[in-house]
Amino acid sequence: MAPIIRFIGRSGSGKTTLLSDVVRLLCAEGLRVAAFKHSHHRVDLDRKGKDSFRFADAGATFVTVVSPDKLATFEATSMRPGLLELAGRVGSDIDVILAEGFHDVATPYFLLLAPGLDDDRSPDLEPGERLGVIAGRASDTAGTRYDRDDAAGIVRRIVGWLRAQDDRDTELERALCAAEAFHGHLCPGQVLGVRLALLGCRAVGLPDPRASKKLITWVEIDRCGADAVQTVTGCKPGKRTLKIVDYGKLAATFLNTETGAAVRVVACAGSRERAAALYPHLERRDAQMTAYRTLPEDQLFTVQAVSVTLGEYDRPGKPAMRVVCTICGEEVNDNRHVDGDDGPLCRACAGGAYYASAVERTEANLPW
Repeated sequence: MAPIIRFIGRSGSGKTTLLSDVVRLLCAEGLRVAAFKHSHHRVDLDRKGKDSFRFADAGATFVTVVSPDKLATFEATSMRPGLLELAGRVGSDIDVILAEGFHDVATPYFLLLAPGLDDDRSPDLEPGERLGVIAGRASDTAGTRYDRDDAAGIVRRIVGWLRAQDDRDTELERALCAAEAFHGHLCPGQVLGVRLALLGCRAVGLPDPRASKKLITWVEIDRCGADAVQTVTGCKPGKRTLKIVDYGKLAATFLNTETGAAVRVVACAGSRERAAALYPHLERRDAQMTAYRTLPEDQLFTVQAVSVTLGEYDRPGKPAMRVVCTICGEEVNDNRHVDGDDGPLCRACAGGAYYASAVERTEANLPW
């Protein structure tokens, strides 16, 4: 799905005029642009007497007109589709989608201030990344505020943002390829796990964790997402930098051991249902794969700053303690033993074994 940038503001703030200029300049840059407009009023695009009108008037729900240079589709619907659903219908050759209005989705946006509100004192509760404020006059806030007539400056901001997105998309594709090679297949859990790990690493200031030895990760599930996190971070159980705490949740905590910064990233509940609603024409798995690749991070994950204490016996490096179990005689590392009355016990001998001794087979109990 192409990146979406919204232009929002009150009626009369100049959204349509500005957006037309922005579209023209982006096309001059060689970009293919799609434009959406949200209207609160009834709009009749077809005219009485036209063949397409006659089809619709006869009861056709979906009418398409094809000419040598254009294609137009008229669809009767009682349910107004959301922005992401509309964007999913756009061809893969579109570079950017510009949308006028649409307040129901967290995508990047420009805020247009109506005359008289040029000081931007109005509260801004809009979800998504704000790319800039557009007012009657520019302020001295570099790079974030634009004159209403500065379409060229706004286009430069959009092009720069698109280039940054391209870099991030390339990073995602590389990570997905690595995750597929490591795990053996690519699935929705892998896609979510990869994006979760990329987000977590950036959040603690380690966008390239494999180039450093400053990251320790706790993963809260032992399914596909855990392998994805391992692939992105380079953390490994054998290096004591990847720790599995199985809560059955697609979540992970990332700790920068140099700065102490730590965040817990959790996959949002309801993502499967959201994917199905956005892409009803796709099979369940394909809808999830598409949605998880393209939805904004803040619609897929929650990020929480946390504090993590790394105990003496949990750090990477050589074992800090070794003892021998007084019952089985096996060695136990890093304080993972239990103190018994007669000396240290491994957890298995102390009653916490996940296995049971098999019955010794003899000729008397063999099945043949």
